[in-house]
Amino acid sequence: MTDQQLPEVFEIPMNQPEQAKPKKVSLSLIVAIIALGISIYSISSKSNDTSSIGQPIEETDLYSSPLNLPDMIAGVEKSLVDITCGESGGTGFAIDGNVSEGFASVIVTNHHVIEDCLDAGIEPIVAIGPDYEQESEAKIYDYDEDNDLALIEIKASIPILPESSSFAKRGWWTMAIGNPYDPLFENVLYNNVTFGNITNVIDDFYNYTTATVNHGNSGGPLVNSRGELIGINTWATSGIENGVWNIAVDSDALCEKLYKCEE
Repeated sequence: MTDQQLPEVFEIPMNQPEQAKPKKVSLSLIVAIIALGISIYSISSKSNDTSSIGQPIEETDLYSSPLNLPDMIAGVEKSLVDITCGESGGTGFAIDGNVSEGFASVIVTNHHVIEDCLDAGIEPIVAIGPDYEQESEAKIYDYDEDNDLALIEIKASIPILPESSSFAKRGWWTMAIGNPYDPLFENVLYNNVTFGNITNVIDDFYNYTTATVNHGNSGGPLVNSRGELIGINTWATSGIENGVWNIAVDSDALCEKLYKCEE
């Protein structure tokens, strides 16, 4: 710790001239001050009304971390699912969209997460709930191999993840959340979160972030500090030769490549 210069201290004279003494405050002025304080408190309380993910949506600075990070995480993870296809698997999440008859939720994930299911001609196993102990009947709806995206429909109804109304910008705070595999303890770390910032956006489709994406994070959401969907965590590299890159495909790719989204 470095020494800091203390601020200069001013002493208040003990014997002030008569005219310097404070005047008595009238009762009406006191009442007015109290009323003003109550009004300010009321306005402040309204401005701090929170959304379902725990912070004032309109006031959240997208370049800073959330005002209430625990609540934001809790809100986002309600939309997550765990997906298994044979020996592979990954993460998915629910988005707003029309579903086929008999199904209730549209799930986004990566093509490579469900690739083994496509090769084997089977449907994925989709686990839901706080501990992923429940399974919901599922079917693959569509996929886009070029952008590594896929859509699954499930019969369970789970909360949707709201989408950002604008493209991500360099410097935005970001959070990646998903179910990566931990090789140290040989298990899955459900709803694991990593944090970072957008470093670049290429062609409005590819969001580069410093939020770490690990094996098993595939198909999970990348969100901003409002808990809104930016993109789908898709690619990651780590090494001296190629460097460290974490890339999320922008959510608009779903509308342009896979899904007829409402305007």
